[in-house]
Amino acid sequence: MIGMNACVPFLPLYVRALGVTDFAEAQRWTGLVYAGAFMLSVVAVPFWGRMSDKYGRKLMIIRAIFGLTLAMFLMGFAQNVWQLFLLRIFQGGISGFIASSFSLVSTSTPQHKRGWAMSIIQTAVSGGTVVGPLVGGAIADAFGVRSLFLLVAGLCFLSGIVVVLYVQETPDMHPNKDAPHILDTVRFAWGSSFLRRTLLMIILVQAALNFTPPILPYFLESKGAPAELLATITGASVGLVGIFMMLFSARWGTLTDTHGSTWVMLRILPWLGLTTIVQGVIPHYVWIFPLRAIIGIFSSAAIPTLYTALSTNVPLQRAGSIMGLASSATLLGSFIAPILCSWLTAEVGMVWGFLVSGIFFFAALPVALSVNPHIQKSPASPSTFTHTL
Repeated sequence: MIGMNACVPFLPLYVRALGVTDFAEAQRWTGLVYAGAFMLSVVAVPFWGRMSDKYGRKLMIIRAIFGLTLAMFLMGFAQNVWQLFLLRIFQGGISGFIASSFSLVSTSTPQHKRGWAMSIIQTAVSGGTVVGPLVGGAIADAFGVRSLFLLVAGLCFLSGIVVVLYVQETPDMHPNKDAPHILDTVRFAWGSSFLRRTLLMIILVQAALNFTPPILPYFLESKGAPAELLATITGASVGLVGIFMMLFSARWGTLTDTHGSTWVMLRILPWLGLTTIVQGVIPHYVWIFPLRAIIGIFSSAAIPTLYTALSTNVPLQRAGSIMGLASSATLLGSFIAPILCSWLTAEVGMVWGFLVSGIFFFAALPVALSVNPHIQKSPASPSTFTHTL
């Protein structure tokens, strides 16, 4: 995550460096490049989820991290924006490291501790979100954006070595050669109102979280950020979110275990929606920092809480497949958001990107209210699962 966050926030600057200088055209291409990583992964992740049930979750983590290593290395040598776009599509099809990690942790942790465990993984993700943009911004300003991708490839490779040497699956997670097929898992999920609504919430929340990053450097520039420090300021604003995610994610995880995911979602969504909308009307770029801190506090609970709700309410033999669907929902939100944002902001202005992002958060509220609260707490026994599904 240090590596990924050292380069992804600066993709808009790489688009410029590859020769797209017209402002509106750069916005459109940035949205496509952001979305490229999610185009193929929306379809690929459920397949990899089934493979994790069938052949083991550690193997899928290894495949994902070394696939990401290759994709990042090749991006560092892209000669035009089309090559960058195609390599992002390749990245999405072959990677999925974080999704695989969430699946491994969720299925190897006792149910009454899963909210806490998922928040620990979120803290690790947030730690990368803190350090990565700060490092990436400084390197981009000093050596150019292209150098970031080679740095990412090296860090991903080191992560892969750590997984190979030290990550172990628990004895009750042996591969299941008779893992359900993808279509069977889709039918299973569609037949449960809880799963349908939780997956819809994941799409809405992830779309909201990923709506404005493609325009953030351009937005900060329009609010007075100096050009020579634009990458550094962008990195700092992204890293600030990660700092507060690290500080608060474990607390939200404990609250999820205690009160349930619906209780948590109803408390974070209004704050996320309101703060996101206010970002769009700030008079100067320095105002972005306190608002990003608030977003970090509440966004640290969003996706881990929904993943916890899923992981505590599915049978172990379907865990990888269902978490694969959850990852697809996450990726679908990530895919929709940058394309819609780049088109919208190029046509009517960047303030609309923040407005629509906030609306997505508010749209998730009635869905959260409609979810049966009895299935949101970590079930104390297998009978709870039978009752809820």
